[in-house]
Amino acid sequence: MNRKLHLSLICILCLLPIIGFSQDKASKIHYSFGGGTTIDNNNLLWGLNLGGELNYQFANRFSLNTGVSFYQSLGNLESNELSEIDQSSGIFISPTLRYTIIQKDNGFKLAFGAGPSLQLGGESVRTRNFFNPEDPIPFTIINKYQRVGLLLELEAEWKSKNPNIRNAVGVSAFGADGFFPWFIGATYKVRFQGGK
Repeated sequence: MNRKLHLSLICILCLLPIIGFSQDKASKIHYSFGGGTTIDNNNLLWGLNLGGELNYQFANRFSLNTGVSFYQSLGNLESNELSEIDQSSGIFISPTLRYTIIQKDNGFKLAFGAGPSLQLGGESVRTRNFFNPEDPIPFTIINKYQRVGLLLELEAEWKSKNPNIRNAVGVSAFGADGFFPWFIGATYKVRFQGGK
């Protein structure tokens, strides 16, 4: 009987560091929701983006971030009589490695992130005939994308009144097919702590 009790205590003592380590890890997990504006720099369109992120801080200044965002164009940046049907949209799935450049005692952080981004989406652009500009009949170019590009992001984060909630603003750039930046975005985020 004593031997069983002794073995049970040893098992419990062996698990304590693992349980403590797990709780410590949970405090390094954060998730964010946000929205903002994005410019399709290739087609001179502007629109809105919405997204969510899951962030895991594995070192003092390094973290892994997985983001999913949706962009839809809403209008043109230039006036063009043919542009009333121009549009672009996409879902972006972006795993990035983030490095905190500035980390202040008051909770302010400035971080830089980079990584691949998968775009699932497309565009339709109304234009005149390239070979015969005098042709009065315009046509529509439609492109559908399933491509991997590069995402770069600079993010500022600061504390809120609630210790479990933080605010952030990110400026991001996405490039693909030899064109950078194709999309430029500014996003306001609300970040929540995933554990104690």
